[in-house]
Amino acid sequence: MLDVICLGEILVDWVSTASGVELEDCLSFTKAAGGAPANTAVGLARQGVSTGFIGRVSNDSFGLWLRSILEAENIDVQGTIVDSQSQTRMAYVVTMANGDRKLAEFSRVACADSRLSPEDLKPSMFENASVLHFGSISLISDTSSKATREAIKLARSNNMIISYDPNLRLALWSSPDVLRLTVLETLSLADIVKINEDELMFLTGSRTEAAADKLRSENKITLLIITKDKHGAYFSHNQHSFDLPGFNVKLVEATGAGDGFNAGILSALLPYIKNRPNRLDALANLNKSDLQIIGTRANAIGALVCTRPGAIPALPDKLELEKFMDAMKERNLT
Repeated sequence: MLDVICLGEILVDWVSTASGVELEDCLSFTKAAGGAPANTAVGLARQGVSTGFIGRVSNDSFGLWLRSILEAENIDVQGTIVDSQSQTRMAYVVTMANGDRKLAEFSRVACADSRLSPEDLKPSMFENASVLHFGSISLISDTSSKATREAIKLARSNNMIISYDPNLRLALWSSPDVLRLTVLETLSLADIVKINEDELMFLTGSRTEAAADKLRSENKITLLIITKDKHGAYFSHNQHSFDLPGFNVKLVEATGAGDGFNAGILSALLPYIKNRPNRLDALANLNKSDLQIIGTRANAIGALVCTRPGAIPALPDKLELEKFMDAMKERNLT
């Protein structure tokens, strides 16, 4: 029985090995599995959450390797379709002079994730699950957009919480306006939305907490979270709004930190909603202390991911997370 279903893209990240070199001048790369919903799925599985992944992979060496990554993490792949008519999406990541990384380019033609179809969905996966998590990349093509919206309908009919991380990637969209309008039009489909400060600015023209509260209220989102890098996160809930500080760690790189944060939110939320007759009511009635406990675990996973390179390799398991939180607690007491 699944607790969380993640839907969307899984792809190959090609990460430059040289620092401070733009994509056109890079000569060597390392291969890594990526894709925000897939990263979140792995983060959840490592926290002991029964997780399934819905998406498509190509029937090439890369696609089959990506599927094997999910299987190795004990993620349910019955909804991960092998597509012989597609190719694996590639993302090209450059390493900046300060050691951080940025997405420089994506492949776009006949990519497997864009071909996800409503017919790929297996209603039985949704029957006992608690949360559906998705991003905006699956809303780009007509086919995968229809599949995503159908998955949301299935989730609603099964009393599931809908979690949405738009994870804005301008390079994949036809224009910034199309991206902005699509995300603004779909925010109201979700109960939990996570964006960062730059994405808040892109969507609203402001980075303020007031803008976040307005965005949540206008779209009837139960919980909107604005991540603020090392400064933690702002939680705008239908009953409580507050800042939650982050953890002070030595930054190696931030790749996958937001996906780890999502995994922290959803894994920590499950005990509050899993066996409730109305999960949305349970989310809406969380008190501030509950939200702080949930948010602290999410901040901790995000911080841990920043202490080592890569996305999936950096995601901690449950024991690593507990040790880190105990060490941070002890440091603050001394």
